[in-house]
Amino acid sequence: MKRKKLLSLISSICLISIVGVLPFVGGCAPPEKEPIKIGAILCLTGVVAELGPKFQAGIELALEEANYEVAGRPIELIVEDSATDVTTAVEKFKKLVDGDKVHIVIGPLMGDSHLAMAPYAAEKKVLVTSLINGMYEAVKYRTYLIYPTTCMAQTYPFGQYCHDVLGYNTMITIGANYAGKIAYANGAAKGFEDAGGTVVDQLWPDVGTPDYSPFIAAFGEADVVLYALEGPGPVSRFIYQYREAGKTMPLVTITQDGDYTPEALAELGDIALGIPGESSYPWQLDTAINKKFVAAIKAKTGVVPSCSEQNAYTMAKVVLAGLEATGGDDSFDKLWPAILALKIDTPQGPLSFTPEGVAITNMYVTQAEKVDGEYRLSAPIYTVHAVRDWRLPE
Repeated sequence: MKRKKLLSLISSICLISIVGVLPFVGGCAPPEKEPIKIGAILCLTGVVAELGPKFQAGIELALEEANYEVAGRPIELIVEDSATDVTTAVEKFKKLVDGDKVHIVIGPLMGDSHLAMAPYAAEKKVLVTSLINGMYEAVKYRTYLIYPTTCMAQTYPFGQYCHDVLGYNTMITIGANYAGKIAYANGAAKGFEDAGGTVVDQLWPDVGTPDYSPFIAAFGEADVVLYALEGPGPVSRFIYQYREAGKTMPLVTITQDGDYTPEALAELGDIALGIPGESSYPWQLDTAINKKFVAAIKAKTGVVPSCSEQNAYTMAKVVLAGLEATGGDDSFDKLWPAILALKIDTPQGPLSFTPEGVAITNMYVTQAEKVDGEYRLSAPIYTVHAVRDWRLPE
């Protein structure tokens, strides 16, 4: 009898031991997967610091909709400030790559920074997305997702529009003296000239120029003046100073959706009305996906989106779609081809990519309007579908 009790006790102890061990050997939940780290280099200080929070809101909204998870892996967003400075942007990029070990970086904004970062990004095999267009010269590195397209390709059809639709024959351009805006202005100028127009002069004020009066005074005569400046603040100053100088030549512009933020339009008032501009994203696009996005951004930020929020949101969505396709593998060799194969609908419109990583999307013409006492960017008044950089092979 005692022997039976002893055996029973031993069996019980063994069972408890086995049960106690099971969670550690095979019955427990699998260990948590490593997070996918996504870096973002945004202009939170510097000349166009007003755009940084807009980019961040767009990225965060996309990640919030995914609950900061993709393909079973958590997502960690690491935000760095470029200070709207090339040297700082490169330093922050290297910190993200070498220190934080990220394989994906959204941003920065400026084309000069793209070109400065590109060789290192290619060497380290890091996928980088632009925020508002990108430089054609970076295409050769095959590491950039350039969205909505290259700077010159974005504005080329608008130059044609100025000649063929608006009927202008001569043009003056004034553009901020850095790679991105030089390319924007030159893209519009090339489109204008290819359509039969003549660009009579091009002026290049430095980034952050406080007074455009000397440049305005140097304008000769032309049918139209196209301005391509580095953000809402400089655009506002230029328009005020142009009007104060008594100039009467019509104005047109590029990146209007980025420059005519709700805040900038409220400041500009009536003087912003009636200026046609190239836009990659008018928030009044009448599609279900865009209406949902606009409502979500308004709930998050309190204002309607510009291209800054939309572009950052869409690039984050593209990254998530690519990661879903790879099963959560964020290595460049798997993620890059997965993204290039995507064909998706976005708030901006249909989106696909060339084999070089350049987006194919629509270009819109817009202008500021006043409705019920409120200044806002108009719905598209003209659309060019599926813009593709003419320098890329078919």
